[in-house]
Amino acid sequence: MKNLFLILFLLISSTSFSSDLTLSKPIFYLEDRVPYAIFNVSWENAWNNERNNDGVWIFFKSLLNQGGYRHINVSKSGHSVVSNFSENDLDLELTVSNDAVGMFLSPKNTYRGKIEVSLKVILDLQSFRGVNPRRSTLNVYGIEMVEIPKGGFELGDPDTTALEYGSFYEPNREGEFKGLVTINSEDQELEVSKSGDIYYQAKEGYEGDQKGVIPPSFPKGFSPFYVMKYEPTEGQYVDFLNSLDSIQRTDRLIFKEENYYAQGGTISEKDGNFFSSHPNKPCLFMSWDDAMAYADWSGLRPMTEFEFTKASRGTYKASSGDFPWGNNNKEKIQRYPNENGNLVMINGWEESNLTENTKEYFGASYYWVMDMAGSMWERVITVGHENGRSFTGTNGDGTLSQQGSADTVNWPVGIENSGGIGFRGGGFYGYNRSYHNYNPFSPVAYRTYGGWHGSMRTNSYGTRFVRSTPR
Repeated sequence: MKNLFLILFLLISSTSFSSDLTLSKPIFYLEDRVPYAIFNVSWENAWNNERNNDGVWIFFKSLLNQGGYRHINVSKSGHSVVSNFSENDLDLELTVSNDAVGMFLSPKNTYRGKIEVSLKVILDLQSFRGVNPRRSTLNVYGIEMVEIPKGGFELGDPDTTALEYGSFYEPNREGEFKGLVTINSEDQELEVSKSGDIYYQAKEGYEGDQKGVIPPSFPKGFSPFYVMKYEPTEGQYVDFLNSLDSIQRTDRLIFKEENYYAQGGTISEKDGNFFSSHPNKPCLFMSWDDAMAYADWSGLRPMTEFEFTKASRGTYKASSGDFPWGNNNKEKIQRYPNENGNLVMINGWEESNLTENTKEYFGASYYWVMDMAGSMWERVITVGHENGRSFTGTNGDGTLSQQGSADTVNWPVGIENSGGIGFRGGGFYGYNRSYHNYNPFSPVAYRTYGGWHGSMRTNSYGTRFVRSTPR
């Protein structure tokens, strides 16, 4: 064929970002100055139902042989499903992000089961300028995510007992509990004060500064967005490290933290390559800066605490002490870390057993997002600090600074006490301790540390990422 150049980019390994997501080694073609890649994607227990759907966020990097990478954007159009090895009646949708940093693959019609397809993805020619394909390797990455649809929801808890844990509420003129706060627009502006639109109690500042204005630009969760189905894993972080050059990775080597291995981490290095003994377990010891570097690298962004509530509670009417699965009972939970730190169902169930009637056993949220309560604390952008309230939800662009840090404008940084982040959801510290009413499973509305800037590396602090989609 005229002007046909076939280049096989051999990957170090195929990428698997959860217990069941697999992406094959891509074949790269350049035909008539149109670059494209063909590869397979498969994952178990996909769904599209009357409430929402899951999907896979797909993005590309060209890894340079001498170390480092270049992010490869995708074309705005021209992509196709080459082969569908799933059920014949499955209709699939490929949606490119507005900035072309990546794309979503998701089931378009009603479906529940395994998805296994071969894709043809057109790549952005401009992204390849200056890249020598014989001195680099094209990698494709994927992250399982869940769509959170457009719509309103409630903040807070009708039980005033929740106020002592920083729960949001609408105040009366004296600053006392009047009712819940309803988010009914992405452009909503909320004054935080005793006589304003929203307020909360605070002890020693852990819940926030109890002041300020939450502007229309702050992501509130009313508009649609995608959130990671699972917490970041060691396998994901290993793939991230293996793409960085020697300078960029210097400050991202979490396994050099004291007590990393003693407290369950399994990432290691050999001959300049990184590995994990348990790639599907939640990634321990990510600091805020580590997490933001990964988010920017993958084209995602941090989640706000309003979005945390939406992804957890959905459109359920708030009830007393409710957890993400819709009631205040945590005794039926079957999903816990095993001796290796992998999250497993101790009753032996597979994720195919997850239904609307069984989600309280899995600890799944209203939208079937996993582990929003339990496992690790969820670091979020807080409304309890001016650095959090000024956050506008800019997505990562796939590219880091020369030092390996996120360089996206207006993301809070991880310098201790610089402010802008908080914690939600609770965290599991191990079996040899006693727990209480907001740990390891925290009710949706509880904000015991909702404005505390804990940016350090530890075995129970995590961060989950989201991607804004068009309003």
